[in-house]
Amino acid sequence: MFDLNGKVAIVTGGGSGIGTATSQRLRKAGAQVLIGDITDCKAKAAEWDCHYHQTDVSKPAEVAALCDEAIKRFGRLDIMVNNAAISSGHPLAEADEARSLKFWRVNVMGVQMGIKEAAARMKPGSAIVNISSITAVLGFAQWGEYGATKGAIISLSQTAAIEYASLGIRVNCICPGIFDTPMAMSEAPDMVHKNTNVFSLIGRIGRPEELAAAVHFLVSDDASYITGQTLLVDGGWSTGTSIKAIGLALSS
Repeated sequence: MFDLNGKVAIVTGGGSGIGTATSQRLRKAGAQVLIGDITDCKAKAAEWDCHYHQTDVSKPAEVAALCDEAIKRFGRLDIMVNNAAISSGHPLAEADEARSLKFWRVNVMGVQMGIKEAAARMKPGSAIVNISSITAVLGFAQWGEYGATKGAIISLSQTAAIEYASLGIRVNCICPGIFDTPMAMSEAPDMVHKNTNVFSLIGRIGRPEELAAAVHFLVSDDASYITGQTLLVDGGWSTGTSIKAIGLALSS
């Protein structure tokens, strides 16, 4: 099941966290994997039996070059995982134009160009998965700038699924909850773990490998009748208030 032999995949932001877990998972399933990352991770990619092409997804020409590299190296492109992103939390009262524009260039335009450039090189039966966030569907204090960009990814994914359906290209979106990644742990890791333990129905933070499993399914031929969907992989956080959270509220 979920065999990817003969497939070629690009994973942006594959140098760490969810991107790394996804790259490793797709490679183990048989796909040739090309990692696009702004940070030089050529040596690490080689350890994972993957390939690397330095890419700043905020620059459309570099996204196009990444997709061209896949065609040049492997002769095809079947899977695109638009995962690269940046994040930081700030109150809306402190919104900064330069920071907001940077969020949009990386988190939104990076995905939009990734969809466009990948689809232009894909054949019927190909699949695109865009990584959004739980902040796209739930409000989080101090994460409005970031959450807005992630909400845009859901909209882009839905529109792309409609526009590329006639070409046989599926497009889906995943909204991760809180996962144990360098980006998630970059600010107040103890608080991240504490909140996740309370609000996640499963009662713990997510492992990158668990998110990679969802990506693997959606890009496989076994998911051939699934497109235009947004899958929340959040430990049940978005379902409702956990019993732990209710208990804390009642005891306060």
